[in-house]
Amino acid sequence: MKTEPGILRWVIVIPLVLALPDVHTAFAVNGLQLIGFSAESTALGGSGHIAIADTSSINTNPAALSLIRGTRLDVSAGPLGSYLHHSDVFSNNEAAGENNVTLLGHLGFATRFTSLPALTVGAGVFSQGGFGTDYPNLNTAFGTRDRTSSFFRYLKFAVGASYAVTDELSLGIAPSVGYGDISLRLFPNTSVAPSAGLPNGFAGLDIHDGCARNAGLGPVGDECPSDVVFSVKVGAMYRVLPWLTVGAAYTSPTTFHFGDGRASLNFSAVGLGSVNYDAKVSGVTWPQQVDVSLAARPTDRLLLALTTSWINWDSLNNVDVTMTNPSNPLAPSRVTLTIPFNWKDMIVVGVGASYAAIQEPSWSDRDRLMVRLGYNHSNNPVPKETLSPLAPLILEHHFTGGFGYRFTERWAFDLGAIYALRNTVTYTNQSLPFGPNAKESISAYYVYNTISHRF
Repeated sequence: MKTEPGILRWVIVIPLVLALPDVHTAFAVNGLQLIGFSAESTALGGSGHIAIADTSSINTNPAALSLIRGTRLDVSAGPLGSYLHHSDVFSNNEAAGENNVTLLGHLGFATRFTSLPALTVGAGVFSQGGFGTDYPNLNTAFGTRDRTSSFFRYLKFAVGASYAVTDELSLGIAPSVGYGDISLRLFPNTSVAPSAGLPNGFAGLDIHDGCARNAGLGPVGDECPSDVVFSVKVGAMYRVLPWLTVGAAYTSPTTFHFGDGRASLNFSAVGLGSVNYDAKVSGVTWPQQVDVSLAARPTDRLLLALTTSWINWDSLNNVDVTMTNPSNPLAPSRVTLTIPFNWKDMIVVGVGASYAAIQEPSWSDRDRLMVRLGYNHSNNPVPKETLSPLAPLILEHHFTGGFGYRFTERWAFDLGAIYALRNTVTYTNQSLPFGPNAKESISAYYVYNTISHRF
């Protein structure tokens, strides 16, 4: 679902951007999507959808809001980093991408109605996902040294509600509005005239990246193509036994139609110089998703959690970059660049365990010091025929861990960390100029710190 650009974008999006220290995601870890949306969910490898009584449930399974007693505020922030390397036949040997650290952040609030205790409502701002790559100095197929980079960020504001139909069954819903923008540079300082060996020549592309500057704190919209989208998540949670809970959630798909952007094409080789265009990007779909979860408490100190997800990345096919209204009338009036993605569906399995090392018997929730471990596996959704340094989202194995400590019944601190093992893929992508048998390698990490207050 989509709305046209306009005043609505600025009314909705600007407060969301200001609410976070940073909304630009340099690298996600399940395709484009983050594994966890709080320190606890991160430490459990994304497995605790129906076991975690914090506001991240708005963005995982809104039925789990019923686990929150009273009122709760969560503020999460932490660094994310990735290690990128590209090799190809043009003497780029393990060329390193820029490894700038990005700050992630989430903010959530939820409360149970005292007059209607079966109902819990909440709202949150989430860095849903995205990617970012920047290779500032690659040897190109055209004999030059030039830059290639790409950035995409997706920020979501969601309102959630959960209703406890019975003591065992809860149902939830969380509609959301999201903002995304995108930028792309493909050898912008390179221009090659048409020839027998290269009939169309080559014009370096620069979709301006003001939104990606300053660690992602660039202005909303700016010169990057952008869009506002809507989606909804629904969920259910059922306690089968006193120690065993099952749950499921569904997230609707949404398609971005990025517009109001600016781009330039380098036509210097044919005497036109750099030509500015209006730019839009279409074909980027955030997929539908189905999650099924189990949470078991064999003892009052031990939690075991499992979540399996199907993410419909098969819906991400061709991405079209369309440029119109050139600043030079001698330049082509309309240029379209099609970048094939043709991703595959993803199956994600997350498992986690939490153990209460210290309990406080006088508290209603007795767990004071929790130690957590997890593991998350996702198949690589990117075919070898469409892989490139623009979006090498090929991570598969993720190890997680962390702890939580409650200073008082009201105040708590949680830390969660993920490290994704390095994965390397050799590929030939005939649609982009990176040659045969190119190679992409990536590993990544992020750390969340969550401060929580129970009212």
